[in-house]
Amino acid sequence: MKNAISIRPSKDLRNNYAQISLLTRSNPVAITVNGKEDTVVLSHEDYIDQINYIAELEAKLAVYVHLAQGEDDIKLGRVQEFNDAFDDLLDELDTVEL
Repeated sequence: MKNAISIRPSKDLRNNYAQISLLTRSNPVAITVNGKEDTVVLSHEDYIDQINYIAELEAKLAVYVHLAQGEDDIKLGRVQEFNDAFDDLLDELDTVEL
């Protein structure tokens, strides 16, 4: 597991970039300006991992939204027999021009 965030002053970006870059391989680095955290630097790999994780969560959330809508439809009686629904889909496909 990665360590906690490192905190470094902004001057280290100018004077010790290689060291900051190396630190980001093991944990994020918070850069401070006037003693206050201003920016967080991540390794490229960690950034890509986070972007992919967020995309995965968004995809799961979309599925959960559809499941919740389906559950509401069932509770409200907005349902139809499978064969009728299948026939409706086939009818719609017949009207699609290829």
